[in-house]
Amino acid sequence: MHRRAICSVFCAMLAALLAGCASGAEPSWSGDEEQSPRPTVLAAGDPVDATPPSGYRVPAEYEPVRAVLITWRDYIDVLGPVAAASAAAGARVLAVKGPPSIPGVPPQQYQSLDYSTNSAWVRDYGPVGINEATHTLGMVDTQYGVRARNTADDAIPCKLAATLHSPCYGTKLVFDGGNYMTDGRGNAFLSRRIYEWNSGMRREAVDAALQTYLGARTIHIFDYATDPSGRPADGTGHIDMFAKLVGECKVIVAETSDEPFRSVTEDAANYFRDLACGSGRYQVTRVKGWVSNGTWYTYTNSLIVNRTVIMPFYNAAEQNVAAQRAYESAMPGYRVVGVNSESSIGDGGAIHCLTREIPSLGSP
Repeated sequence: MHRRAICSVFCAMLAALLAGCASGAEPSWSGDEEQSPRPTVLAAGDPVDATPPSGYRVPAEYEPVRAVLITWRDYIDVLGPVAAASAAAGARVLAVKGPPSIPGVPPQQYQSLDYSTNSAWVRDYGPVGINEATHTLGMVDTQYGVRARNTADDAIPCKLAATLHSPCYGTKLVFDGGNYMTDGRGNAFLSRRIYEWNSGMRREAVDAALQTYLGARTIHIFDYATDPSGRPADGTGHIDMFAKLVGECKVIVAETSDEPFRSVTEDAANYFRDLACGSGRYQVTRVKGWVSNGTWYTYTNSLIVNRTVIMPFYNAAEQNVAAQRAYESAMPGYRVVGVNSESSIGDGGAIHCLTREIPSLGSP
């Protein structure tokens, strides 16, 4: 084959790899098994006896961040810029199966972790950082559920805890991190998927586990968009696909005329407008979302790293500009960075789903 032709073939293959190829990457769900209620099943060796001590809390995502965890296997075109922006915001970058270096990430802020992994969706199987009364870090190992990825991925939280010399607390609760928001003061926000996943447990038992392991004192439950068969219309049913806490008493909620998302997003926006917070109510900022070729495009699937917001951009320039302005309006003083997430959104997630922040240590 001619040298130029060989180069063309190689470059095309490399471009496809770097794009994360939605057709070849593991989506954030895994077929019918992922769409139906999942019984609580423990993997061999899972720690289920240890519970966090009293005096801990789960920080809000807009609180200081010490590191960002990613898995370097799919959607590299998204993860590379996210890693660089995270480092620029003062966070270390921890990359499972990461390369020797990542452009834009200083060596002193980077660490590759040689863990086995099944997918790139670190938000769902990743650790939950905990600020304890002793100002030390801990991890919570929830159950990743019955799916093809509940082996290597499900082991990562406790492996990372060992790497960071932190305790790891195990629970039988089936839980995806993309379906959890907190204000860091005990208010937890989830979609009703949490009860469907744990259909073998009474609702009171699920709430008790959220309180024990995630520091949730008040639990707020939202509906999620479903297709005609009753399955999640976005593939996940996660709250991060339509809402984002961005500060004290501040939330961004998707806005759309496309059903079945319209009614869900309107209900969520109205709920927050009526929800007491401090001496008033939540400030609600709306940002456009839409459905195209069966994919739900959302800007709420973003990552906050200290004073920087890393938000998804798509091949929709006008919508990108409007969404960036919405973030800037809701979060004055923050740097807003857009990263094209077309390669991942069709598989059920964007920047939030592909990352997991590790909080800085300290008191509120």
